[in-house]
Formats: sequence, structure tokens, C-alpha cells
Amino acid sequence: MDYIKLIISLIMAAFTILNSMGFTSVPGLDIEEESTTVIEGTTSQPTTTAPTTTKPTTTKPTTTAPTTTKPTTTKPTTTAPTTTKPTTTKPTTTAPTTTKPTTTKPTTTAPTTTEPTTQAPAPEYADFTYLQYPEEAVKTLKANKISEKNYRKRAVTGDGEYEECQGYNDVNGVVISPYYTLSINSKSVPVYSSIVFVGDTEEGELHSFSEIYVDKNNTSKISIELDSDDFKIKNAICLPESLNVTPSVKSGKMTVTVTELGTYTFLFNNAGQKSAFTLFVKEKIDDNATIDLLKTAYGKDNVIVYESGVHYLDYINIKKNNTVIYLKQGAYLIANHKYDINSQSDENLYVEDEALTSNSIGLTRMPFINFHGCSNIRLYGRGIIDLTKLDRRERRGIVFTNCSDIEVIGVKIVNSPEWSFITYNCDNVNIADVDIFGYRMNSDAYAICSSRNVLVNRSFCRTGDDLFDVKGLGGPAGIHSKNITFQNCIGWGGKARCFGICGEVHSPISDVTFKDSAVIYRDATWDNDRVSSLAIIVEQQGGSINNVTFENIEIFKDTGRPIGCLIYGEDVENFEINNVTYRNVKYSGELKPKFTSNGKNNSITATLDNVTANGSKLNLGGVEWDKYANLTFK
Repeated sequence: MDYIKLIISLIMAAFTILNSMGFTSVPGLDIEEESTTVIEGTTSQPTTTAPTTTKPTTTKPTTTAPTTTKPTTTKPTTTAPTTTKPTTTKPTTTAPTTTKPTTTKPTTTAPTTTEPTTQAPAPEYADFTYLQYPEEAVKTLKANKISEKNYRKRAVTGDGEYEECQGYNDVNGVVISPYYTLSINSKSVPVYSSIVFVGDTEEGELHSFSEIYVDKNNTSKISIELDSDDFKIKNAICLPESLNVTPSVKSGKMTVTVTELGTYTFLFNNAGQKSAFTLFVKEKIDDNATIDLLKTAYGKDNVIVYESGVHYLDYINIKKNNTVIYLKQGAYLIANHKYDINSQSDENLYVEDEALTSNSIGLTRMPFINFHGCSNIRLYGRGIIDLTKLDRRERRGIVFTNCSDIEVIGVKIVNSPEWSFITYNCDNVNIADVDIFGYRMNSDAYAICSSRNVLVNRSFCRTGDDLFDVKGLGGPAGIHSKNITFQNCIGWGGKARCFGICGEVHSPISDVTFKDSAVIYRDATWDNDRVSSLAIIVEQQGGSINNVTFENIEIFKDTGRPIGCLIYGEDVENFEINNVTYRNVKYSGELKPKFTSNGKNNSITATLDNVTANGSKLNLGGVEWDKYANLTFK
């Protein structure tokens, strides 16, 4: 994405300078009438972060989603930028237009000639910068006084779901990788790690990653050398396979060269799930220049900037139009732990009054970053949101309810204790380059709920539940899910599904597309009917599903069912799933695709066009189906 073009388009439609803003630190950053502009990082945790011991107000929330006024759907003047996959689109190189010289008779002297200028060739090796988190937040495991084994075990600690999903105050969600050292174009680049879960072994592992930034139209070499301090690299592969990148291994070191923006995931020693490494190659941007342009477009008091450094916050609440939050590269936002939640009954003990009027999905505590009832809002930057300290269901991650004209670009989310990124009853949503890591139960990556005109582009997700999910939740009549696209996304599912429509279909869902995407691994097999890589699973009804497409998708390995399209709920009747298309899908998987209904008088209509199963073209004999399914193969 071209950030400069994006911001210039904002300037062309610059808004009237809005009201000046201020900042409140308790209970969170609350933007309704006032805000602040620049927030410096702290280097030590404030004393106000200790959990409150006084029981909060016991005001009971309504159990059903309150009636909400549908936001205006006037098309914003800042149209979303093109999101075509950068690796496949070449910049235009049209020669400049020349004007024919005048026909005045020249003098008899020979005309002066000028040598044509020639463009300097691109350098052999790309110039780049890299992501670096603040040292006070991200440390080695040794500095954190915990072993690698005990750190990984946090993904499987305890027998109960609350104990297993508890928060931790001693170590943050990102650490310096104990496994790798990385050199790119002979420059040392930091490698980080976060805890993930592997379903096959039911163990926690560390997923390592680095991130670099190059010019958008880079064609120069990015020469990568990865060495392991923990184990010997014997062989390696790069995924997705469609990248056509082949690494080499010699003397325990992996080397490979790439030239394009993209997300490159490397598996080692016979493609195991242990010790994976992902290199994010993203567009280089100038934070300060971008912020200046945003201030011109929105008004300087409406652009909230988190500087590089550590920021401890309870939450951020935005309820005003035309607001920008910008997390500079190296901004590390940490959610304060306030409420001890060790059981389901504990969830009902803690109610924040502000939450009851700041969302429309019945939340009783504020999400960490919350937007409600506002339009033309932006969350930008290369910072990270770390929710590791929070207990199970203490807060959600990023939530938009009843909003329109939304853009979220560049941030990372780690270790959410509940759904990481939610939209509900929102219009015109553009999300790009947002990556999400986690291991805790119910830490779904994206839950796009009852929203319209949504694009999620270039996102990598490896969490402890569903990854790229569309739902039709309840609410006022007429709230539908429509025109939703996920493209150029990569999923790695250890506990549930990767791409699909899952569970709640209380309202109609239509025109949903998943394309140009990949599954690395999916190894959750606790219910092979309910969970799959490409999933349409109806458990609660009230709406319908129409026009869903899965296109140009590769699944490296699914140890359960790669494709599932089921009306699962036994009490679901007279429900229709119409016009589902699987086109140019290839997978390696253990179980056959399944198209069935547990309820009565239902129907499923699907087309499988050029679907390759374990190296062979899929036909009717390769699927499970029943009388409710009408299948076409091409």
C-alpha cells in the first residue's frame, strides 16, 4: 500500500478543524469531547496498575444487544487505497510526454546537443530498516528469569480453561528469540518470539519473527542468512508455496534471497511446527512525515500519537468522529491487569459503567481499544498491542461497534484473552498488514460481525481459536453481513478454523470472498465436523448464507478436515446455504470434505471447481455428502 497516496487523498478531503482535545488517564484514554496529541512512552510501570480491590459497581448489563441507531452510510470522501497484492503488480513506467518543437527556422550554427539522462540502475542489495521493540519491554528469557521450556508451558498450564488462559505479569507477550540470529544484507536484524499452540502435540511453542521495511517498488536483493543457536538447521522450506522461494541450508545455516514485499514463513527439519520463523517484508514509511500529513487532513488535535517506548494503559475509548490513533514503530502498548477472573462467576463481578454505553454487543468491561458510534476513524502505525497481563475475558482486544469509514493499518496484536479484533454493525472497513499472535482459548483473530463492505488484506494470524471469521450476530432488524473480502492472508490454526463463516448466523450473510490466501498448518481435531481449514458451520440460525467464494487457496497441511460445509445444529431447520464456490483450491489433508446437515428441510448448494486433494483432482467420490447437498464438480 502506498501510504503517501493514502494520506494525500485525506488532505484533498481535509476536514474542518475539529474541537481541541485533552487526555484522561483514569480509567483510560477516553476520546469523546477531548484528547491529547503526543503520548511519550514510560520506562516503568505506574503504581496505578495494581489491581483494584474494591468491588466495582454491580450494575447489571442487558443480556441482549441494545438497540442501536444505524450510522449514516454516506460514502466517505477518502476512498480505500488499492489493495492488489504488491508482489504481482508492476509500477507503470510510461515515458513522459514530449512536446514537438516549434518550426521556426534554426540558425545556421550546429544546434547544441545534450546527452540524454539515464536512470541509475537499482542497487544490487535493498536498503531497508527494521522493526525494533523497546528493550525495557522485550527482553531475553534469561533476563526475564524463565527457561524456554517453562515459558512455552504457559500455553498448556492447568486443567481448567480459566487457569490455562490466565494472564502473566512477569514476562510480556514478545521476547527476544532464544533460537535465531538473523543477518539481512550483512546487517544484524533482531528476531522476536511469541507463544503459540500446536494441536498435534498439544504443546506450546515459540513462533519467531522479524520485520523489515523496504521501498514499495523494490527490485533489489534481500539476502537473508538465518542461524540457530538452539538446534541445527538441516533443511528448510518457505511457505506459502505460491511464493516460489527455495531456501538453501549449509553448515546449519539457512540462506535465501527475495526481492518483493511479502510474508515469508520458514519451516525446518522436515517441515515441523517447532521453531517456525516468519519474515515480514513491508513497505517503508516515514512516521513523522505521515503524521504531519494526517494532522493537516484531520487537525493536529485529532491525531493521537504514541511515541516509541512502553505505554501502560487500562484502555482507550474513542466516541468521536474524525479521530486518528498512530502507534509509531517501537510503540509498545501494554494492557494493565485490573480484575482477577478465575471462574465464570468472576466474570460477572466486575462491571465498568463506561462500557455499558460504549458498545452495542453487551460488553460489561471496556475493550482495550474501543471505537463506538463514530465515523472516519483511523488506527495506523507499526506499534504493538500486548494483552498478556489480562486474565481470561478480562477485556477484548480492538472493537468497533456502530462505526463507519474505518482504516486499520500496520499494527500487531499479541495474546488477547478473548476475541482480538471485532467489528459489529460497521460499514466501509479497510484493514491491512495487521498481524495477530496468540495461544489462549477464544483468542479469535478476526470476528467480522454483521458488517458491510469490509476488506482484510495481507494479514498473518496464528492464535488460539478461529482466525478469519464472519458472523451474523443478533441486533436490530436489517443488520446484515455483506460484501466482505479476505485476501492475501495467511492462517495457522492450532485450536479451531482458519477461514470461514462459523457458528452464529442470526442474520443474513452474503457476498463473502476468501482469496489468494494460504493455510500453513491446521491441526485442531477435537471435532472434525465443527472445525476445518475452510469452514461454513451453522450452529445457530435466524438468517441465511448466500454467495461465498474460496478462491486461489493453498493448504499445506490439515491433519483433520480441510473443507467443511455443514448445517451442524440439530434444531436448525429450513436453512439455506446457497452458491458456495471452491475454485483453484489445493490441499493436503487427512479427511474428506464434508457437506451435510444435522437438521431438517435444509439445503446446501456448492460448486467445486479445480479442487486438488492430496495431489489429485477432487470428484464426488472424494467427499462426504447427504441428501441436503447439491454439489457440482468442474
